[in-house]
Amino acid sequence: MPYLALVVSLLAQPDAEGGPVVVLRGTTETERAPHGEGNVYAPEIRIENGVYRMWYGGQGRDGHDRIHYAESRDGTKWKRRGAVLEDKEANHVNDPSVVKKGEAYFLYYTVAGSGVTDRIDVATSWDGIRWERMGVALRPGSAGEWDALLVGRPSVLVEDGVFKMWYDGRKDLPTNAPDPDAPKSATSRRSVGFATSRDGWTWEKHAANPVFGEDAGAVHVSRRGSGYLMLYESRQGTRLAESRSGTEWESRGLLVRRSGDKVDRHGHVTPFLLTTDGGKQLRLFVGAARATSWDRNSIARWQVDPKRLDQLLRVPPASED
Repeated sequence: MPYLALVVSLLAQPDAEGGPVVVLRGTTETERAPHGEGNVYAPEIRIENGVYRMWYGGQGRDGHDRIHYAESRDGTKWKRRGAVLEDKEANHVNDPSVVKKGEAYFLYYTVAGSGVTDRIDVATSWDGIRWERMGVALRPGSAGEWDALLVGRPSVLVEDGVFKMWYDGRKDLPTNAPDPDAPKSATSRRSVGFATSRDGWTWEKHAANPVFGEDAGAVHVSRRGSGYLMLYESRQGTRLAESRSGTEWESRGLLVRRSGDKVDRHGHVTPFLLTTDGGKQLRLFVGAARATSWDRNSIARWQVDPKRLDQLLRVPPASED
């Protein structure tokens, strides 16, 4: 069997729990979306002192996106704490990526004042719940550059005191995009950029950006041994790429294929891979799209077998101490 076909066939099997488990639906006023059917996605999860902490995006009945917060003891049953970050002057505040340096939490997120012309902002907190908005972290590029129109959906790590950010960007929109003022192109594609910072405020874009193509967007990057994994959204399911350096990536096909059930019939939005027990437990959380418009999402979870992952990826796992 060809290598890529083997990747798809082995990693796209139903998980040990028989498929996706919906862990959160949009049921509150700030999650129900204008259509009233709910729209929650973009999960970001940390485990602290035995508590699962999730920051996620929800679209309200007023059409505005806000970042919400929930807690869990098992990763399945979640208790909402409500919206924790919003901007009444912005249409879109979403796609959280949370890191901690010292005692301070840093939250990087997508902001669009109107339409879809995104930028990436940063907020800080001492408890992960009460946030202070600190302004713009990363803006679109100059005219003609690959990310001239927008940047968004960040994924941030802190390693050896350095903030590392992967994000998606584009210079134009598809011809059928609803924004009447944005530049359009029949060949419009997303790409992934990389940027670094010493303080979390001032960022320098990588000279060789973009570092990955494949029309990839809404990425989640995590460390795996001596390299990195990148997950990204698609209508087929959650896709996977791999890198040793974080700046040169290779596609590995589908990590988890959409189940075909109603819950994710139209693909996976904003995936997040939670690794626990020293890499022995891998749980994939996604915005599960039940509509082709990607505006009726719930947050669902899959179990991923780490042995299958180790068999198929070329970067070796971290050695155990």
